[in-house]
Amino acid sequence: MAGVIATLLAAPKTINVSADAKGPSRHVYNELLELQAQGDPTLASPYLKANAVETVAANGGTSGNLTITINFPVQGVAVTTANIAYNAAEAAIQSAIDTAMNGETVLSGYTAGDIDAGACANFSANSCALTANGTSVAGARMVVTTANVDMDVAAPAVATTTEGTQNRPAEAVLALYDALSPAGTITPQGDTPTDGDYVTGDNPLSISPALKETLIREVEVSENGVLGQFLRAVQDSVGNPTR
Repeated sequence: MAGVIATLLAAPKTINVSADAKGPSRHVYNELLELQAQGDPTLASPYLKANAVETVAANGGTSGNLTITINFPVQGVAVTTANIAYNAAEAAIQSAIDTAMNGETVLSGYTAGDIDAGACANFSANSCALTANGTSVAGARMVVTTANVDMDVAAPAVATTTEGTQNRPAEAVLALYDALSPAGTITPQGDTPTDGDYVTGDNPLSISPALKETLIREVEVSENGVLGQFLRAVQDSVGNPTR
């Protein structure tokens, strides 16, 4: 698996990695190469691309129907299925999801099964894991909710088994060198951080101000626009390092 900096330099949006890079771009690129030469840890969770898995609990009903809403917050996509029987099997659940997603223009190229309804013999008795692993949705953050239509029980709960995320090497570099770091778990792509989620690291001068600014811009352009703006505010805060 690729290293953090190697992943960052494979397809950067704001870093000039060409041989003719000059001025600040050359200095930033050279600094990254120097850091890489000192050791480039493997890009790992939670910064490594992962396909979303949302698990819908067994509903425990004996009659009626429910619906499933699938939301991709980064892409601004939200669809709701038609009614699904309380005791539906995998094929019926899969068909309902594919029908709801069919024609969705923002996630272009959606193919039946891109959101996979896992083995689920009877929705009343079995949980159903929905995995966004097809080409059109791989690595996208997915939020799933359910609604009771006319079942004799409440709508089933949904648990996030795996948070969908794209590679986040720029954020990983900031954390790796302790320049700016998450105070707890990292903010999912598409969510807005809140005060205290990110802090100035214990070693904020471990990388140059130019590289730090470039990495924040890379986060903003490639990884999470709202987070990039938030990290810049944390960096610029005076007398309020936890922002």
